[in-house]
Amino acid sequence: MNPVKVLREAGYSELACQFAGYIARQQQTEDPLVTLTAGLLSEVVSDGHVCLNLHETSSIAPMIASLTPETSQWLKQLQRSDVVGTEGEFKPLVLTSAGLLYLYRYWQDEQQVAQSVLRRAKAIDVPVETTVLQNFFANWNSQVPGIDWQKVAVLSALHQQLVVISGGPGTGKTTVVMNILRALNLLDQSAAQPLRIALAAPTGKAAARLQQAVNQGCELIYQAQTLHRLLGITARHDQGRYAADRPLPVDVLIVDEASMIDISLMALLFKALPVNARLILLGDAGQLASVESGAVLASLCAESPGFSDTFRQRAFELTAIELAQSSETLPLQDCVIKLEHSYRFAAGGRVGQLVAAAHQGDAMVLMNLLTEFDCWQTFSNEQLQLQLAQRYQRYISAVEANKSVSECLSAFEQFRVLCSLRQGPQSVQAVNMMMEGLLARRGWRTSQPYYAGRPIMVTQNDYRQQLFNGDVGMILADDSGELSAWFEFAGELRQVSLSRLPAHETVFAMTIHKSQGSEFSEILLLMPEQDNALLGRELVYTALSRARESVAVMASADVLQWSLQRRLERQSGLERLLNQRGEAVAH
Repeated sequence: MNPVKVLREAGYSELACQFAGYIARQQQTEDPLVTLTAGLLSEVVSDGHVCLNLHETSSIAPMIASLTPETSQWLKQLQRSDVVGTEGEFKPLVLTSAGLLYLYRYWQDEQQVAQSVLRRAKAIDVPVETTVLQNFFANWNSQVPGIDWQKVAVLSALHQQLVVISGGPGTGKTTVVMNILRALNLLDQSAAQPLRIALAAPTGKAAARLQQAVNQGCELIYQAQTLHRLLGITARHDQGRYAADRPLPVDVLIVDEASMIDISLMALLFKALPVNARLILLGDAGQLASVESGAVLASLCAESPGFSDTFRQRAFELTAIELAQSSETLPLQDCVIKLEHSYRFAAGGRVGQLVAAAHQGDAMVLMNLLTEFDCWQTFSNEQLQLQLAQRYQRYISAVEANKSVSECLSAFEQFRVLCSLRQGPQSVQAVNMMMEGLLARRGWRTSQPYYAGRPIMVTQNDYRQQLFNGDVGMILADDSGELSAWFEFAGELRQVSLSRLPAHETVFAMTIHKSQGSEFSEILLLMPEQDNALLGRELVYTALSRARESVAVMASADVLQWSLQRRLERQSGLERLLNQRGEAVAH
């Protein structure tokens, strides 16, 4: 058997084939099964998994599966290889006792994250008078029936060194951040030195939205930035500028859109944090995981929240909220809060009902609602063209009437087409080409690289220009008639010359992954006509939850049903490590 040839003929990526070849050359005596397994591992890591679970290999191509032995024999053969180490050994591949195979780097990152989480999952002293905190919570007017989990989240942020807050669209995560900042201000008044507070998010757009929301609702001004910028990660410093011997100058770090953080970035974040710093992570554990490997937020939120007797007593004392007693002691006790009440969809509006059905994976309910609301169509080029022309009309009119830059950008941001695929039919590429064809027939010069009204999305971080992957802007003329790129952040316009633009692409449509951290009044979800392994419940839920007011869906009933039945779960050992209750710390 030639493992590399087998992988290539089975349709695996060139990266997987090249890595398999590399592992073959590293072995003293090549074992074809080890070489083949290395290619499989490389492929699943490229698909976003942290490791290859040798007990769950149903997704392996049939041609490959027929060449792999029964699991116990497979494990024994790997264990005999000189390129496969046990946990803690410095070998290219690491095989754990649970049958998880890692690239050494990802095994190390996962260990780092697990150890750091367990060390920080502890209570800390709050040097504020009880009456002051009671007044703080009493002045927070709550109209939520039952438990106000926003208050519980703020209470946890005051009393725990690590807090993970998960909530769906409209559950008030930004409101929680603002009230955490107000509560921390009470700590500031009791501290000898002011707290150093930092706000961050994985993308430039998410950071800008966080900063804008917080500064609109908070008395103090905060500067949010990308995690890459905060940590000093650049092309020359891929590990960042901060570590245990040179920690970040922060006492509290609040990170929004944490579902987008991959395992390696989370490991760098923990390495850079001071030992006593608070870390508060916010996100939606039901959304798509990061583009890179891992689903850290989902792993942290895997168990239902549990609370110690001490925390429950404190919650009742300060807020009069009665939390249920936990039946068991959990690793992240008192640290994980799940926001349940959606303020955006409180009235049971159409979008809220669709989002709830997608989150629950109920295909029949979702399709019945789509039919009832008359927002579901099967795909056709004619219908897609009609949707584009109608829904982008406000933007088209603004550009053709030479409206202000802000008005053009605002009109464009009302609607977006969200696709699961970048290329092929029903993809980002296809929609962008169709839309530019429609504009060309109106006289727009879309055949040129730059034309007035072209919407663009940055695809590569540029720290000099302060533009980051995911930032959306538009090509428009300035007062002198020269075309420039325009971006708007926190209500402020920024003009960038075309010669200084970082890598970018047209963005009439964007992938659902890229849409994370964004909101639009209307979205059109466009799904491929054929089933695809990339389709899953999290994809549909993430897309629908980007809409504030209305949704349109173009997909077949079969594709919708297949997608809602499939969970895009990432293979990882993080949840298991956390449940070992400190064993990871001792390693």
